[in-house]
Amino acid sequence: MELLVVISVIALLMGILMPVLHTARSAGLRTVCKSNLRNIGLAFRMYLDDNGEVMPPASGFPSLEDPEDPTSKPPITDFILPYLSEPKTFKCPADRVKKYFLSEGSSYGYYSRLGGKRISQSRWAERGEKERNIHVMYDYEPFHGKRGKPGAKNYLYADWHVGDLKTQ
Repeated sequence: MELLVVISVIALLMGILMPVLHTARSAGLRTVCKSNLRNIGLAFRMYLDDNGEVMPPASGFPSLEDPEDPTSKPPITDFILPYLSEPKTFKCPADRVKKYFLSEGSSYGYYSRLGGKRISQSRWAERGEKERNIHVMYDYEPFHGKRGKPGAKNYLYADWHVGDLKTQ
């Protein structure tokens, strides 16, 4: 009888702790992802310093580029990776389902419409949008929650802070 009571107490504690542990793990993955994007932002800043503030003319989704097409663009990693010490910085730890890092070389998409321009020349800046509202890179998928919910995707903005769409 005592053994059954001990087992039931352990099962009850496990039932209480499992959701808390899942939430803590998710928060940890999101924090690592934000840190990765922040490091990419620092590398972007170094790239821009070396290249006259002109954004790299890279592809937003490299696997869709035709290697035979002379107008195809290289992946963003070709431009930014020389400024990073670790290629795994482009991998979000929550990118486990579709594995974008394996197919694209990055878990983060690049907003390719900025390529070849200064941020101040982008259509958003011309409309008076502040750099803190212009996203440069973002999670390919809502790795950190349900689609459409705040906090589901991380974004790297042109002032080099990291946030989601709602809590920039």
